[in-house]
Amino acid sequence: MNDQIKALNTYFWNVGNDITDIRLLAEGALTLYEGEAEPLHRLDMKNNEEVAASAFDTIGTALYDLRERIAEMQKSHLNETIHQTVSNAVE
Repeated sequence: MNDQIKALNTYFWNVGNDITDIRLLAEGALTLYEGEAEPLHRLDMKNNEEVAASAFDTIGTALYDLRERIAEMQKSHLNETIHQTVSNAVE
């Protein structure tokens, strides 16, 4: 049983690290979107490239949604990790 608990703890630790890495990647993509890529949107609008401007907005929406889902995943993972830690301590 002790080996199973160690394996589960290792799994939760690794998943937590992966979620953190994924969140950092999404945050970096959003930073680029809001900063360096923003002139592309203005250029599209200035040149009446509505389809490109709309695509740019859609990408932004997807990035914001992704960030929110990752944050929810991270919170759920933390709650489950705490639950597993308490459950394993009782056994």
